[in-house]
Amino acid sequence: MFINEHGKRLSYAGLLRRVHRHAGRVTLDVTVTPHTFRRSCATEMIRAGANLYHVKDLLGHETLDTLRHYVKLNVEDIRETLRRCHPRERAEEKAES
Repeated sequence: MFINEHGKRLSYAGLLRRVHRHAGRVTLDVTVTPHTFRRSCATEMIRAGANLYHVKDLLGHETLDTLRHYVKLNVEDIRETLRRCHPRERAEEKAES
């Protein structure tokens, strides 16, 4: 996906150097790596309602279980998903309407 100045595939080390160089220009409370972007992207896709199976395939994982290592969801995200998807929650929402 990324190429170096010679038109060849950018190595992980080359990408890591670039990420560290740019992250060093701002004050951050966390260490930033290419994996940080992978995890953040997966989290935001799921928060936006992406299908978990599609995210799993995009990341190249064998099972959905492996997503829990990559995706950080807070309690509000889980509550929102429950409200949107659980049959009982949807039934109560229709009854209130």
